[in-house]
Amino acid sequence: MMLEDFGLEPERFRLEWIASSEAQKFADVIIEMTHNLKDLGPSSYNSGV
Repeated sequence: MMLEDFGLEPERFRLEWIASSEAQKFADVIIEMTHNLKDLGPSSYNSGV
């Protein structure tokens, strides 16, 4: 809800618990998130900086 207050889509954020022994899971999560972000396109968020 707070993300939306700042004008950010919740789909741009993800929290995953991955053990250091789970290299393949880490790679899979990164690849999936990258695809999701490409599908969303550029963020319209402007920090004002």
